[in-house]
Amino acid sequence: MPTPLTRDAAAVRADRRALLLAAGTIMTVFAVGAAAQTAWVYGNQGGMVPVESRILANLSAVASMLLILAVTGVSLPQRGSLPLVVGVLSAGITASGVRFATQLLLDVYVDPSRKVISTELVSGAIVASTAAAMGLAAMLSQRRLRAEIAERAEARLQIELALAALQHEEVRVRREVAEGLHGSMQQRLVLVVARLDGLIAELGTAPARALTPEDVALLREVREQIETVREADVRTTSRMLYPEQLEVGMVPAIRALLGRIPRTVNTRLGVSDEVRVVDDPADPRLTRSERLLAVRVVEEAISNALRHGQAAVVDVRVSLVGDALEVRVSDDGDGFGEDAGQPSGTARLADRLRLVGGDLRVTSVPGDGTQVVAHLPVESLRGAAL
Repeated sequence: MPTPLTRDAAAVRADRRALLLAAGTIMTVFAVGAAAQTAWVYGNQGGMVPVESRILANLSAVASMLLILAVTGVSLPQRGSLPLVVGVLSAGITASGVRFATQLLLDVYVDPSRKVISTELVSGAIVASTAAAMGLAAMLSQRRLRAEIAERAEARLQIELALAALQHEEVRVRREVAEGLHGSMQQRLVLVVARLDGLIAELGTAPARALTPEDVALLREVREQIETVREADVRTTSRMLYPEQLEVGMVPAIRALLGRIPRTVNTRLGVSDEVRVVDDPADPRLTRSERLLAVRVVEEAISNALRHGQAAVVDVRVSLVGDALEVRVSDDGDGFGEDAGQPSGTARLADRLRLVGGDLRVTSVPGDGTQVVAHLPVESLRGAAL
């Protein structure tokens, strides 16, 4: 598998080939065409023109131009505009000088006048510089095309990763819901049904007996167990699928989440005015996905603070930083060291945030609490200002 270094080297070689091939082809056409045109013009006027010598001199200009383009590194990436212009002009001027020197060496001109010298040098420099510039344009066009192809490939990869992450998250949620339904809820209902069956069997014996205080107490206990199933299991499973109050807005959903925390934990919620604007139920600018992801960040941070950190204070702050939501959750729990690693739920959230262009950072000091900071880009705010 090619490494980034070998891919970069291959790209440089491809750029150099495109530059030299385009510039050399154009310059060769100029060289042969100009020599042929000069021979035809002078031939019609009865003069004699050394066509072979002119073609050879012009081809020497082609060779020198290509050599200068290769030596000056015009094809190297990340070159500024000034080095490119200098490289093209250097190639043109050098090629013109070499061409005229070769013309003198091959006796194309014998004791030329100043006008002839200046004409040959200027015209040669213009033609060679033009050919080099056209070769440069071909190279830059190829480079842009390669960059577009790479960007499209990267975009396709990101889409595939996003789909894979969503599928993984869906499977995880389905598994947790299934385990919740099959586990505690089913066990509780089995026990409730068994106790009801026992009571029915006793009441159904002949002769029928009246309800006793023990029977009433049993029925009340069964009712409490059913209420526990409804509150602790059914509602918990429902919240796992979709947080409460999320349809109203992100802030109400976070407030509802904090309201379920035991009163022994002191919770604080701070929301900036800008966030209230974008989360306004009358004119929401946050998508359901953005609201859900922000609430999941708060939910995961609080869950870790209470489960692992034994926190007594949890502080949640939501603000706008540029075109992104910043969700900051701090606690005064036990904290953890760098070697402890992130919980699996936090790692999954970090992956999901990266897929949408955001990030998640967790900083913690043993004995001094934990801080979770997430940045979530808001699609409706990109390129716009509040």
